[in-house]
Amino acid sequence: MRTGIHLHAEHALVFEGRPTTRRASLSLAVTIAVLAVNAAAKSTTISAVGAGAGLVLLLAAPHDGRERARGALTWTGVLAAGAVLAALAAFGERELLVAAAARVLCGVTWTLWLGTQLDWAALRALLLRARMPQAVVDTLDQALLHGVLTQREWKRRRDAARTRLGRPGLPLAAWGPLLGEGALCAFTRLEAVNENAQLRGAGVGEALARTEVTPDARTGRNSEVQLEDVDVKRGGLLALKNVGLRVHAGEWLALCGPSGAGKSTLLRLIAGLERPQRGCVTRFGVRFGAESSLRERLDGRVALLSQHHEHHFIASTVQEDITWGLKHRGVDPALALQRTHDVAAALGLAGLLERPCHQLSFGEQRRVAIAGLLVLEPKLLLLDEPTAGLDPVAAQALCGQVRDIARRTGLACVWATHDLHALPSEIERVMLLNAQTVVFDGPRATGLSTLWLVRSGLALN
Repeated sequence: MRTGIHLHAEHALVFEGRPTTRRASLSLAVTIAVLAVNAAAKSTTISAVGAGAGLVLLLAAPHDGRERARGALTWTGVLAAGAVLAALAAFGERELLVAAAARVLCGVTWTLWLGTQLDWAALRALLLRARMPQAVVDTLDQALLHGVLTQREWKRRRDAARTRLGRPGLPLAAWGPLLGEGALCAFTRLEAVNENAQLRGAGVGEALARTEVTPDARTGRNSEVQLEDVDVKRGGLLALKNVGLRVHAGEWLALCGPSGAGKSTLLRLIAGLERPQRGCVTRFGVRFGAESSLRERLDGRVALLSQHHEHHFIASTVQEDITWGLKHRGVDPALALQRTHDVAAALGLAGLLERPCHQLSFGEQRRVAIAGLLVLEPKLLLLDEPTAGLDPVAAQALCGQVRDIARRTGLACVWATHDLHALPSEIERVMLLNAQTVVFDGPRATGLSTLWLVRSGLALN
């Protein structure tokens, strides 16, 4: 069965059986021709015949496509009939109004039929073959995905309001806050997606030219990250205070602490999305402080996974999303595709490459978000609650998948979590945060002892 892409947040952006390029081109050409004739002709008969033909094709379309088109067609018919009756009552020019209604109905039926024959993946391919700029197609792709996610967010809020009120209908006063909060959520997501896009698309050439890594005098190991007495403010309040940190090449560090302790802010600081109010950050030998611009702070060798996996999705399908960062860094398309398939196989996503991102399960979305980072082969991986919301089996599986890839690439990893039972075995060092400052930094066994967990607010005395 194939499904259209027009009317509901849960339907497919791509069909289960993808249309061939030839079929998609033919469907699009026929529809455009019919719409052009319908618009140019001043004949009610031609429009009516076109509407009838479109309706027949629509009824002959796959079942799911008809079901999704039925609602739009019904509402169009109702609105067109209402407009005709109202205009007749007001003006009485029956022939002109019937002709207009026939043209509208013809256009709607053929457009809906096209939605049962042409999915976004096929249309995307046609646009690229027509030499539409890649940036324009990518923008359309992202806008389509964002629209679907926003519509789904509104639906969740509507259903929550129905549940709280205990009735299917909502009072008019409830719709303002519902739509407003949904819009605010959409803008917040767009801002986060833009940040993640800048991280994934950041180059490394300029940063490499400025890199001057010097070994740690105490350990003799290269330091990937070093923080010196750093303060960070967010919204006028201190989010981190007097923080010092050193992460060595290839090292795995667990960052633990209660909610609000500053874990996410610290990861964003290391990634370059936050600037220090006081002190400085040295990353791969490059220093930045309070006066550094975002461009100076970003480095393509750093990858950050945020808590909200949907904030990482830039493209509508799994393969396009994983490949996005490579494509925007100028990697050869064939090599980018090979690396995408390799990391997808390593994370158990090989069978999901053609799936729309919004149709994935919670765990699948988390793995796709991680795949979009690991495919870039970072030297420093920052994970913010990577196992949150996963069952124990899925959490252990994700740990193992990330561990296997990290072993091959030798990356350093900072693993921020509340889930102390799902820490990878590679983690030998633990940093505990509480009240925006570091309360412990040392061996794993000591940091996870009851004494220090109580002091950090992660356990009761």
